[in-house]
Amino acid sequence: MTRLFELRKERGLSQRDMAVEFNVSQSTYNNWENSNTQPSIEQLVALARFFEVSVDYLVGNSDYAGNITIQRPLSTETEHILTLYSALSPKLKDACITILENLSSL
Repeated sequence: MTRLFELRKERGLSQRDMAVEFNVSQSTYNNWENSNTQPSIEQLVALARFFEVSVDYLVGNSDYAGNITIQRPLSTETEHILTLYSALSPKLKDACITILENLSSL
């Protein structure tokens, strides 16, 4: 799967990084990249999610990577902030945004 190599390099990751990420040995990951062995279906789906591409793109069945976005669950803290924010008036929401923008520039 040469696309594994390309996608990994685009992200500046090593084979070791990928092996750790997917809980396999470096030689196993190397074998996937060099098409000596194939990942399981579950591993293939996890790789596609990791790189935010379709499985078809990853295995070379399509040249279109797709616009895959993975919805990750919000943390409890983020949910709490959003709940508090949504209860505010439009004027207070604007004030919060201004405060956050000023804080982020520190």
